[in-house]
Amino acid sequence: MTRSIPVKKLIMKEITDLLGLPPTETTVGSSIPSVFFSDVAGAMGLPIISGMPEMARRIIENSGLTWDANEFSSVNAPSGGGGTVTAKGLLQMKNAVLIWLGHDSEVVSVIQDDWEPAPDWREKRESLPREIKESIARPGAAEFRTAVLSEYENICAISGYTATQAIDVAHIVPYYGEESDNIENAIPLRADLHKLYDKGLLIINFDNSTKKYKVKVHDFIAADYSHIQDSELKIPVEKSKAPSLKALEIHNETFKNMWQVI
Repeated sequence: MTRSIPVKKLIMKEITDLLGLPPTETTVGSSIPSVFFSDVAGAMGLPIISGMPEMARRIIENSGLTWDANEFSSVNAPSGGGGTVTAKGLLQMKNAVLIWLGHDSEVVSVIQDDWEPAPDWREKRESLPREIKESIARPGAAEFRTAVLSEYENICAISGYTATQAIDVAHIVPYYGEESDNIENAIPLRADLHKLYDKGLLIINFDNSTKKYKVKVHDFIAADYSHIQDSELKIPVEKSKAPSLKALEIHNETFKNMWQVI
């Protein structure tokens, strides 16, 4: 079966339903409470150990399945933290539960659907009141900010700064309504970098050869920002939440005249 990665809470519900456990809700930003892993391990008769990835690994390997630290946990996340289990890791946990129950595991080929804005996003943006365009009174802004920062483990995706008070959530395709509040259409950036990005003085390209997002700095600001030229953009633990290539294309197209060699 081929499927897109479902959100974590849906996979968690599938697992708890299989085991007859009460559902466990994700916390803000789709974080998984440790009690979820303890409940699953307990239901399968496994000892409780410390660390969510380690518990997930125990559950997966108990059913003879492979644990992939790079894909199933945040061990190689930008912040260096390893305390999160990814949606792919949860899918492998579900397979472990299915095998433990005597069922066939699901062969899952994960595809990532690249987020795209609505075809009429420009018209929708133009119709917004000024205070909504300028973030003065934007519905759901606080919740969206929390969700984006959580996915990026509370760091600026370019500088690596961790002082969240100085980090904004930058829309790639400008905000045109709540449907544009998609994590794939957002990048957490230090406030000065956010301003430069919105003005087209910073752009982000996806390098197909390395599969990395690279930062480009305009000559106008090179004297102060050359140290981030060609730096690698940090992406979320959940790779499916990485910046939309279509959104980046739209953003870069908007400022292409600035970047043309004269």
